[in-house]
Amino acid sequence: MGNVAIGAGRRRRRRLPEVEERLTQPRRLLRQLSDVDSGRLRRLIRSGDLAPCFDAAEDAAGLDEDCPICFYFYPSLNRSKCCGKGICTECFLQLMPSKSSKVVHCPFCKTASYAVEYRGNRAKREKKLDQQKEQNTSESKKKIQPKSQIADELNVHSSE
Repeated sequence: MGNVAIGAGRRRRRRLPEVEERLTQPRRLLRQLSDVDSGRLRRLIRSGDLAPCFDAAEDAAGLDEDCPICFYFYPSLNRSKCCGKGICTECFLQLMPSKSSKVVHCPFCKTASYAVEYRGNRAKREKKLDQQKEQNTSESKKKIQPKSQIADELNVHSSE
C-alpha cells in the first residue's frame, strides 16, 4: 500500500490523513494485552493498515458503523479479509493470539488465520448493499414464520 511511481525510478509515499496520537492507543480493552507492541500498533494505524482506535459511541448519532462484537458505533471499521465483516481495532486486538496460542479463527465465518484490513469509510454503495441484505433476511424470516405456525396447528389437530 502506498508507493506511487513518479518519473523515472523515483517513488513517493501516498499522503495519508494524519491520525491523532490518542487514536493510536486502545482505551477500552477488557483484558491486559501484554504482548501487544505499542510501537508496531501505532505504525499500523498511522500507515492506514489498521483503523484508528476511535472514540466509541453508544448510539449511531452521525456515526456510520457498529462493531458486531462490542456494539459500539464508529466512523469506520476494519474489515475481515475472509468475509468482509466489520470489527473495531480494540475488539480485533482482543481476538489476537497471545504468545502461547497459535491460530485465531474469524469470529464471524470461523475461517482460520484471521486477518483484517482497513479500507477507510465504507462507500454509500456498500452500505446500501448491506441494508438490502438485512431487508431480504428479515423478509425471509417473516415468510418462514407463518409456515411453521401452520405446521404447529396441523400437529395440534392431528393429535386430537
